[in-house]
Amino acid sequence: MSANLASALAENPGAIVEEIAKEYRVTTRDVVEALPKTMRKFTTGSAFIEVMQDIGTWGDVTLIVHTDDGIMEFGGPVPAGEVARGYYNVPGSKGFHGHLRHERCAGIAFVERPFMGRLSASILFFNIDGGIMFKIFVGRDEKRELKGDQLEAFRKLADRLGAKIDA
Repeated sequence: MSANLASALAENPGAIVEEIAKEYRVTTRDVVEALPKTMRKFTTGSAFIEVMQDIGTWGDVTLIVHTDDGIMEFGGPVPAGEVARGYYNVPGSKGFHGHLRHERCAGIAFVERPFMGRLSASILFFNIDGGIMFKIFVGRDEKRELKGDQLEAFRKLADRLGAKIDA
């Protein structure tokens, strides 16, 4: 990791991770690892199922998939799923549902940082290539503040998994 990257993120910790990765020609995981240490904690990808099942109890969240072709956002509950046929299957026919390749998850980051003038809290799922599979953000209330119960659940989950500041 370059000192320039860490310096840029210390100056603007709310920068869009994917854009910074392109600018510095590093992975998105490298960018998150370069955030100020007080803003991120990591756990192993083997916690994928436990994390997703816990999130399944939180209620409405925002799930984001950011690719070169667009940013897709889903707002609502993410149902707890189960593993079958090599996928983590999220049940349903409406709202968020599908089949996730959980075994490609190489790490999970719990990130609390400013974004667009407000605190944000997100869980980033990293694939084996250092890219972000998807992100799940703690929901916001009618005043656009983080939902207190979800923020508490987010922090408890990170602590329970033994998430550490260093990758």
